[in-house]
This record gives sequence, structure tokens and C-alpha cells, in this order.
Amino acid sequence: MALEAADVLVVQKQSGTQENRKLTVQQLTEFVQSNPAVIFKGTADMTNAAVEPTNPQGGDLYINSATASGTFAWTGGNDPYTGTVAPNAQAIYVSAVGWTVTNNSGADLGVETVQGTLPIAVNSANDAVPIVSVNAATVLTSGVNTSGVVTVATNADITAGTVGVIPTALQLKATNDAIALLPTASVTSVTGADPIEVANGTTTPAISIKDSAVSQKGAVALISDSAVATTNTTTATTPKYVANFYLNRNFSLLTDA
Repeated sequence: MALEAADVLVVQKQSGTQENRKLTVQQLTEFVQSNPAVIFKGTADMTNAAVEPTNPQGGDLYINSATASGTFAWTGGNDPYTGTVAPNAQAIYVSAVGWTVTNNSGADLGVETVQGTLPIAVNSANDAVPIVSVNAATVLTSGVNTSGVVTVATNADITAGTVGVIPTALQLKATNDAIALLPTASVTSVTGADPIEVANGTTTPAISIKDSAVSQKGAVALISDSAVATTNTTTATTPKYVANFYLNRNFSLLTDA
């Protein structure tokens, strides 16, 4: 059934005590007709005060032609918009009040690219669904460390010395506790058994060996086989020395003539 001009609607006032009031269809029609329609007037650079439309009318709509966001420069009206205006934003002139601006939601697209700083890596083969991963921590053969995620070692890894895993605090504590149980005594003196001698009384004791002598075991030097030394009593003879200067007691061992 069609509405008639005398039909009544119920509305709520938004000022005062916000009481309910009646509104006829005729009154609603007159109200709508008395307000200006929105009229698209074209594009203009809203960051440039010099191109602000002169004598704008209520309902005039403009699209911002600026290619970069900037401060809204149009000042017409008693209380115009004073913020930042984005490319392709819409400005509608409201009588007496001034310009009201609506920035497109597309002016701020949010995240456009995802990039990673090592050890984070990003696979952007599919721009819509980038894959973010973390490199593994490694020690290169050159000795250069690369940061990244690590694998915690098991007790078996600690025993085996597995490469590429790290110990936990509990495992390190167990090692420290084991070290603490090791004997704490240290060497305080060194003694030598004949023919070894030790010069004690210093933090760096010298260890030496006695020279050999009659009834004294020790280090010996070998005699030279280049000359007879019948009076030498401190060096040891060699088979070569004996062969050079003395006859074998068993003549049968001599080489045939």
C-alpha cells in the first residue's frame, strides 16, 4: 500500500531530552527537497589553495587530483576540513560550514610488501601470500657465524659432541657440577730418581740427568772413531771405533785375505 502525504512516521530527536516526535510523509518530503543534492563538479588539486572553487554551492562534490597526500588547502566556509587529504579523496561543500573531506580507504593500502632481515627470510613468489621463515644458525667452514634458529641438544648429543645443536642451562650445570667434583690438589714438588735430578725451589724446576761414570748410571757420549783415544774415560766406544783401531780376539772372524 502506498504512503500518503498525511501518513505519520515516528522519529526521535537527537537534541535536548531526545523525546519521540511524529513526522508526516509530507513534512519528510519537504525536508528532503529543501536540502541540496550532491553534484559532481570534477577534479581539482585540493592541496593548492589557488585552485579552490569560487562561490561553491551546497552539495558540490570534487575529487582530489593531487598525486601525493598533502595538507588540505581550501578554506571556504566557517569550519572547513583542515587535515591531510589523500589522492582521489572527495570534498563536498556544506553551506556555511565549508568543505568536508572523505579520504579513500585505498589511500592507505596497509602492508604492501614484506621484507626480512637475517635470520628472517621472506619468499614473495606469491605476493598475496608471502612465506616468512627463519634461517638455521650455523658455523661456516670459514669460521663465520650466521644467526638463526637453533636445535636444543639431547644428553646423547652432549656425549657425542653433535654439531649444530646447543646445550641447555641444565646440561651446562651438570657439566659444571662434574668439574667441581674434580680433585683440587696440584703438584707442589717434583723429585727425581737417580740418575734424574730436579732443581726444586722455583716455579719452573729444571729436570736433568746425571752424566755416567764408574759406578754411576747416567747419560753417556759416544767416542769419535777418527782417532785413538786410549786415555778417554768418559765416553763410550762404538763397534766402528773398535773395528778401526783394535783386532778381533777371534781371528777366524776376520775377512779372508
